[in-house]
Amino acid sequence: MNRIAIHILRCCIAFALLVSVFGQVVVIPNAVADEAELYPELADRVAAYTAVGIIGVLCVQIALVAVWALLSMAHADRLFSERAFRWVDVVIGATVAAIALTSGFGVHMLFSTQPGPPAQILGVAGLTFGGFALVLAMLVMRGLLRKATALEGELAEVV
Repeated sequence: MNRIAIHILRCCIAFALLVSVFGQVVVIPNAVADEAELYPELADRVAAYTAVGIIGVLCVQIALVAVWALLSMAHADRLFSERAFRWVDVVIGATVAAIALTSGFGVHMLFSTQPGPPAQILGVAGLTFGGFALVLAMLVMRGLLRKATALEGELAEVV
């Protein structure tokens, strides 16, 4: 695989991880606190909303670390192995967990006594749909990786 592309992707992942930590520590707690000031009836839910946001970002961070590991395997030409499937499964699991959090939050927003603005509910629905599409794509990619791994094993036996 192109080593320059791998290094650029690693830089992007490192930057995304740094930004996500900043989001967990600064942005999410402040945004939830600001919303609680605008809507005092949400003041009792600040801790729960903050926790959901932080855990959601943690899911993204876990997926990024798994992609880093897959890039390392590609860099070392060891991608077609059983070990790669564990990292792909981590990405799928983290994405499913993020979808569950997002859709649960969306359902809560929709049926709470003070539903959020329509744009916010549509945004949550869009994130849920996008995450679902990502899981489906990852399942297809996992199948392709399985097939390529089997073919590489057969080719190694022939050679």
